[in-house]
Amino acid sequence: MEWINHIVFWHWWILAGMLLILELASPMFIFLWLSFSAAAVGFLLLVFPGIPVVAQLLLFAILSVATVLAWRKYRAKQP
Repeated sequence: MEWINHIVFWHWWILAGMLLILELASPMFIFLWLSFSAAAVGFLLLVFPGIPVVAQLLLFAILSVATVLAWRKYRAKQP
């Protein structure tokens, strides 16, 4: 578990890619937004490499919830 303290930006991008692959099997667009959130955290970590792991996970969680809720709200207005 020592690797968890040394997460770099490309780890988030790999997670984003795996979530995109999962999206191919899911018709609900949930994994797409989770993938965008992971890619965004990876980009922020590339720009600001000193972000602690806890902050990265919290940011991923907040972005994930925000993007999924925004998608659901948009989809409700645009059936």
